[in-house]
Amino acid sequence: MKTGTTSRKRFYKPWHFLSQAGKRPLRILWEVFDNYDLDELKQELQCWQQCALCNDNSAYSEAGAREDLMDFTRHLLRLIEAFYILNERKSAGRKRRQQEGMAKEARQMITQMNTPVLLTADEKKDPAQVITQFCKTFRPSYVQTELLDMLDAVITYKGSKEVYKENWVMFYEALLALVNVAYKISNPEKRSGLAYI
Repeated sequence: MKTGTTSRKRFYKPWHFLSQAGKRPLRILWEVFDNYDLDELKQELQCWQQCALCNDNSAYSEAGAREDLMDFTRHLLRLIEAFYILNERKSAGRKRRQQEGMAKEARQMITQMNTPVLLTADEKKDPAQVITQFCKTFRPSYVQTELLDMLDAVITYKGSKEVYKENWVMFYEALLALVNVAYKISNPEKRSGLAYI
């Protein structure tokens, strides 16, 4: 007797962008930048920083913690731009196909929203150096803790700045995924990973 039920794959979330990374960690770049424009990522991170700095009930009540947060955020913004450049190089054909039917003004607006401005010309040519510098500057455990502290500060923020709750967890996951890729490809044993970006 057939029951008519289909088997399902357990403990797997195929709809989540992190699930799409599979065995190729650099695939996550496309997933992140498919969900967020470069400007969206940078603006949201800056919003988180502002909320953290203005929150009296956060890990940033001391001047030293605030200074570290500002420096960390600056480095993270540069890391995001470096990954954006690498992703653009890797998926240029896919991007062209996506934009084929768009009006010229729409394509120009997308380009304007996705222009790296924090990196030097040399860093734009070789964004891997930005990734390596980030990983040399910050230990993975520090980065994870700082991101969690920022998330906590945003969640507990009670100021007048308008903060959209809908994407907090997804944004946190996107940042964490980018950082994880950075540590994977900057690891000397995995350095060859940069070759297939």
